[in-house]
Amino acid sequence: MDIFKEILALTSERIPAVLTTVVEVVDSAPGKPGARMIVKSDGSTVGTIGGGAIEKRITEEALTMMQGRGTRLLKYELKELGMVCGGGMSVFLEPLVVTYPLIIFGAGHIGSALSKITTMLGFTTAVVDNRPEFASEEKLPWADRVIADDYHKALEDLSFSPTTSVVILTHRHTHDFEILEYCIRQPHSYLGMIGSRKKVATAFQQLREKGADEKDIERIHAPIGIDIGAESPEEIAVAIAAQLIAVRSGCIKI
Repeated sequence: MDIFKEILALTSERIPAVLTTVVEVVDSAPGKPGARMIVKSDGSTVGTIGGGAIEKRITEEALTMMQGRGTRLLKYELKELGMVCGGGMSVFLEPLVVTYPLIIFGAGHIGSALSKITTMLGFTTAVVDNRPEFASEEKLPWADRVIADDYHKALEDLSFSPTTSVVILTHRHTHDFEILEYCIRQPHSYLGMIGSRKKVATAFQQLREKGADEKDIERIHAPIGIDIGAESPEEIAVAIAAQLIAVRSGCIKI
């Protein structure tokens, strides 16, 4: 397959992938300058940069940076990878499609407003609510996915990754804690829960009693959002979206 046609297909369908290109070769090496290989999110590849251990290593590196914004230039002495050719190679890695998965639990006024904002901001937004009258595609046409189901069932069907953001905004404290307790054990880049300081303190203590790691608790953004004096649901949604952007851009470290 023509590698440029593959790039066009991946980007048009917004499928995460990394383009790797050989930019320099020293002495004997299996790849040639300009050789290209695409690494897809499932680990499959299109094209080749020479095969063998170098290709395996580059595939691994590409998968680790799959969701990132930045590019990387990697240099290898091939003998260090166990390759007998003994030369060197420099390979440039560039993400083709960057996705930012976001799961919003709670489709009330704040959740609805937030899902609209985050979709515009480039997040792949899923909204979950156990109330069908709130969680519907008619009410949330901008969301990428709408799930109307019991929260514990929805949690089992959702997938999480190190780049997943989670926002908890349900209409009951018991639901909030159920979701928080589950999500703190899943890979994520952001985990936030709405609530007063008293509610948050109580939830954190419950997590400790259930054996949650203190470092994981410290990563939770609660009370949620950046303090901008927000009062209306729309303003609170903006405050949460601002915090999500800050984490995504690295302005807030987690």
